[in-house]
Amino acid sequence: MNRRANRTSLSVGKYTILPDLVKKVRSLRGFVEVPRIKCVEIVTTDVTIACRNKYAFQVVHDNYFLYIFAPDKESRQEWVLHLKEVTKSNHCLVPKYHPNFWVEGRWRCCCQTEKLAAGCTVYDPSSSWKPLPPTPVDNSRSHLDKGWAVALYDYTTKNSQELALRRGEEYLPLDTSEMHWWKVQDKNGHIGYAPSSYLASQSEDSLLTYEWYNRNISRNQAEKLLIDKGKEGAFMVRDSRQPGMYTVSIFTKSLGDGIHTVKHYHIRETSDSPPLYYLAEKIVFSNIPELINYHQHNGGGLVTRLRHPVCCWKETTPITAGLSYELF
Repeated sequence: MNRRANRTSLSVGKYTILPDLVKKVRSLRGFVEVPRIKCVEIVTTDVTIACRNKYAFQVVHDNYFLYIFAPDKESRQEWVLHLKEVTKSNHCLVPKYHPNFWVEGRWRCCCQTEKLAAGCTVYDPSSSWKPLPPTPVDNSRSHLDKGWAVALYDYTTKNSQELALRRGEEYLPLDTSEMHWWKVQDKNGHIGYAPSSYLASQSEDSLLTYEWYNRNISRNQAEKLLIDKGKEGAFMVRDSRQPGMYTVSIFTKSLGDGIHTVKHYHIRETSDSPPLYYLAEKIVFSNIPELINYHQHNGGGLVTRLRHPVCCWKETTPITAGLSYELF
């Protein structure tokens, strides 16, 4: 990239991006004029990139899409930021763009089959990363104090030694030495035994306390549940086939003409320590619940905002060992 004399000259393969109309130069096999650039943006994709440089960004000019692959995130960001700076006043900028690739006759981001179809994500020509828009406080559950557990189901007592549970309420485990029954205390100081399978501790099973999480569910099962729900933005977080990884599945009707589909997004981790989590590359979070809370209020590159959580495994309560604490 050559920035001298207020000129942008980015040579990539057979293309050179030039600021103004220039005379043909024999040494150039092709060029893109800066005033004709409609969009410069990072490509966010799950497509396997079969080349050494794996960090893609796109330059949309006229009716063409030029994909450029950088060797690392830093150089890609530098290119994108600088090109956005020199193109931000172009009169031909598009209001929306496609954040993913055009592959096998469709856009992977929105499944449209017309290559020149309007984009599905709002394009920001600004050359600076803006802070994330604020989101309402997540009141779906309070932040648990260390050591507290959350009830996954309601539980009605069978005898005076047991303690009733209310789904979503917090309880302090006092004795967990027995596998199936824990001695717990509620926030009013009442103490009794409750089935351990009805409780989830924050440290080990934090996702279990959320209404959008589904464990041990396949891709096909997830699609059926979401299609049966049939609401725009119906979603779930489920275990991925890769151990320790998670996938967000979303139902959308945004394709128009009565067409609906379920899109799947892998929750990815950065190389930081501890790792950060993201669905769209520019938007990272310290944990998965924060990520989901953000996307419940902002699309952030997804096909639609997360609107209606779907969960199936909490609908059937587990069988308690011994049926009651006395019998156990």
